[in-house]
Amino acid sequence: MPEQTPAAAALQLYARLLQSTSLQAAAQSLVVSLAQDFGLARASLGWRHDSRTRLLASTGVDRPEAAGDLAEQLVGAMDEALEQARTLAWPPSDAEEASTSPLRFELHTLQRTLGGAAAVVPLGHEGEAFGCLCAERSSAGQNFSPTELQRLEQTLQLAAPALRWMQRAEWPWHRRARFAWQQMWLRLRQPQQRLQRRLLLAAAAALAAITLLPLPHEVAGRARLEGAEQRVLVAPADGFVKAAHVRPGDRVAAGAPLLQLVEDDLQLERDRWSSTLAQHENAYAAAMAGADRVGTATSMARISEAQAQLALVEERLQRGRLVAPFDAVVIAGDLTQAIGAPVRQGDVLLTLASGGQQRVIVEVDETDIARVQPGQAGVLALSSLPWQGEDLIVERIVPMSRAVDGRNVFEVQARLVAPGPGLRPGLLGRASVVVGRRPPLWVWLGAAASRMRLAWWGFFG
Repeated sequence: MPEQTPAAAALQLYARLLQSTSLQAAAQSLVVSLAQDFGLARASLGWRHDSRTRLLASTGVDRPEAAGDLAEQLVGAMDEALEQARTLAWPPSDAEEASTSPLRFELHTLQRTLGGAAAVVPLGHEGEAFGCLCAERSSAGQNFSPTELQRLEQTLQLAAPALRWMQRAEWPWHRRARFAWQQMWLRLRQPQQRLQRRLLLAAAAALAAITLLPLPHEVAGRARLEGAEQRVLVAPADGFVKAAHVRPGDRVAAGAPLLQLVEDDLQLERDRWSSTLAQHENAYAAAMAGADRVGTATSMARISEAQAQLALVEERLQRGRLVAPFDAVVIAGDLTQAIGAPVRQGDVLLTLASGGQQRVIVEVDETDIARVQPGQAGVLALSSLPWQGEDLIVERIVPMSRAVDGRNVFEVQARLVAPGPGLRPGLLGRASVVVGRRPPLWVWLGAAASRMRLAWWGFFG
């Protein structure tokens, strides 16, 4: 079988490491392979954690934690190489003797215990030293040559990333998260990440603003504009529509005619009672002329009855002509297309609203109504006049809810501070009421928490 090249041997070693299921198994596979490939009497791998090195795997120590002085000597030699960040060997090579000799006290002590040759090679990745390999030979004269040390360094340089990945995979989640944050911070500190640093700083400033800066906390809802005073006009008696003088949206002055009902029957009844009254007056005059006291009293009673009936008919005639009780705007009731249609007593014919003063009705959701109080200020934005915001002040909260689009709402009555031109009852829009000052983030989290509590209560009871 042909001898493997160093590159093929290194790749084969890397494949065996990747087949391991844990860091401990991979470390043991590494030291066994290195001991076979380099003819070592013992190969040991140490791992550094929290500034301390512990023996992770060894071919000559079955239980590293109980090996006593040998484990301490191995760890001491590894710490010596890690602190100097260089490969150390004893006995040293000729090239090392010619150069400045590093400190190798712990390594010398380990070599004397073994009696052969020893070398320690630091293990690192991405500028971080996290392990060390200690290679030992028991026969005298088998010193580690510079070529062997270089080959050993190259092999460990290929194996270090795999061992590091396995170690990170065994970390608990909080340590992995902390490491990820540290790596991200190191990347952000690089000069080419200047734009990312600025974006992150802007995001942090925005987060701090919505977390700490108190802003007006508003409660919003659908709103409609109504007249401060509304009047519903109904049919005074059974009849028919004779004439309609107004339509919804028309402004009318006090006393202006609005609607007229057919009054032919009432006119005939008024003529009948007028004729009856004349007859009784004539009978009264005749009784007075004849000194008939009984006839006079009877005629006087009949005259009073006829006068009362005639006054009643006149009142009914007057009520059949509907007029505006005050300066108002017609907001409902278009009877221009119902001329001649019958109406019954009590039917709603027209709805009027005062045109001078308006009130705002805001529909507030039941989850927000507890924050609304009389005296709070707000702004009304109408759909027909979105550019014209109207200031309002809450006056009253109706203590009764009603269902609208599958949710419960409460009606909040408010008045306009300075009504602008063009406002009419019946306009729709949206109003917001300032209920306090809180950071936006806490407002959003509070709303989400309230809905989650309600959902939890509704599901679990």
